[in-house]
Amino acid sequence: MDMFDNTVHGKLDPINFGKGTSSFNPFSHIDFHLSRTELGKHISYGDIAGLESLRQAICRYYQEKFDYDLTPDRVCITDGASGAMTIALAMLLEDGGEVILPASRYPAYNVMVRILKAGYRLAPMRDEGYIDVECLPQLISDKTRAIIINSPSNPHGTFLCSDELEYITSMGVPVIFDEVYQSLPLLDETIPSAIHFTNQHIVVSSLSKSLAIAGFRIGYLIVPESQVQLMTNVKAILNMCTSLPSQIVANHLLHYWDELISKHRAMLRDNWSFFSYTAQNLGFKLRLQPEAGFFALIDITKSCCDTLQASLDLARYYALSSTPGIDFQDHDHGFLRLNFACPKHHIETGLTRLSRYLDQVSAEPETN
Repeated sequence: MDMFDNTVHGKLDPINFGKGTSSFNPFSHIDFHLSRTELGKHISYGDIAGLESLRQAICRYYQEKFDYDLTPDRVCITDGASGAMTIALAMLLEDGGEVILPASRYPAYNVMVRILKAGYRLAPMRDEGYIDVECLPQLISDKTRAIIINSPSNPHGTFLCSDELEYITSMGVPVIFDEVYQSLPLLDETIPSAIHFTNQHIVVSSLSKSLAIAGFRIGYLIVPESQVQLMTNVKAILNMCTSLPSQIVANHLLHYWDELISKHRAMLRDNWSFFSYTAQNLGFKLRLQPEAGFFALIDITKSCCDTLQASLDLARYYALSSTPGIDFQDHDHGFLRLNFACPKHHIETGLTRLSRYLDQVSAEPETN
């Protein structure tokens, strides 16, 4: 007989700690309307690289925040950061090539690499949740076509310093810097960007994350001047152009960037504070103190060793979505990644359900 009550799930409101989305709603703070007339202007294909005004707004961001002069032709608007990463990898990879990835990483990376018939090598992680940059040169071979650096990282929420970013760019291999959480630090500091190295390397980012418009699917890619034509050609083959209504919305929101990012960060910090306090009161062990982004890592090794089974049980019996640590690494390191950017009132309820589940697992008698 199951140790869980199958009748309970149907009585519970679902709580989603699994998706990488934020409950921040930018439209609660600004007004925006698209008329039928305006929509009618954008029913055909647009510029392959994206709206000129949106690309110019992204250039202004890097000028104002990092004192970097970026030209719009080097920017391509994509279907989220995943679309940008797909283009970047398609530009650099060939059959039989290899990519160096962090050993603990966003799981879509290795899937994308395999789709492009390439292989990958894994760079070790330090205990603090940072990629071990000093080990990277040892992994470079004549097959290496790119290194992917995710800073701030998913799932750890840690970021590299400017000196580390510069060191990585000096290895003679193209680097794809995934910076989707760069503008969302949880502390009062600016997270370094690799934008100053894009004369030779690539930056991937996302307005879907920073402005909390995941459903609009707006990311972007920044490439060296020498790769603009290749970027455009790949984008044209993949999907011709990113949704124009989504680009119009993102362009409008960027006029309120400072206000919206300030409010979004305040929400994230408040949620993280409450999440951390609640987790500690329930006796959970947090693997790391996240420095940016949406995620916390809960250590469940004392109660169970199979995070995939735990995640499945939580969804099935407790209506609680989570992401198992095995999704991010080749070996199960005993943590669940939980999204604290969810609606705040879900945090205590969700963590309480997790606590009850782990108590039940711990109390289950061992069977031979």
